[in-house]
Amino acid sequence: MRQQPQSDTLWEKVRQGQSTAFRALFDAYWEELYCYAVRVLKDGSSAQDAIQSLFIHLWETHHQLPPVTSVPAYLRSALRNRLLNVIRDEQVYQQHVGQFGASAAGADNSILDTIHLRETETALLQSIDRLPVRMKTAFYMHRIQHLSVSEIALRLGSSEQTIRNQINTALRRIRIQWHTIPFIIFCILH
Repeated sequence: MRQQPQSDTLWEKVRQGQSTAFRALFDAYWEELYCYAVRVLKDGSSAQDAIQSLFIHLWETHHQLPPVTSVPAYLRSALRNRLLNVIRDEQVYQQHVGQFGASAAGADNSILDTIHLRETETALLQSIDRLPVRMKTAFYMHRIQHLSVSEIALRLGSSEQTIRNQINTALRRIRIQWHTIPFIIFCILH
């Protein structure tokens, strides 16, 4: 990442809460951070979510930001940590999906019930998988891992209201995709 002109001055203004400086910082580094995130995640949408999350966190905690000697190095390091969290969360998500599938397959059901359950499970997982990464992560942590909104906000570096909004929007999107909600889906979503 190249050193942007006056980035040290810009950083200090961001630390003081100047929104124009924050916008200038975002504009100066967004493209390079995005290219880096896409190389790591191999997904443009996830990369964009990670960068937006980083900048939201920077703005929400601007009064607590440390003085830095290299703004580009600080931003890249902070983004790298977020990308590692995204990768870890996706691996945990896939692991739990596998466990859910294994436990559902082990249930004593008739062949038709098992087929219907697998089709329903697949459709539900596809609906959840279509959600944006941050929304999917918040929904999964809340509904599958049973974490509280405050725990999720702390782990994701977001505000509690943002997490509530993401969970509620995820529920609306999933419900829209389902015209008839089978009993198992009803139990999972409520």
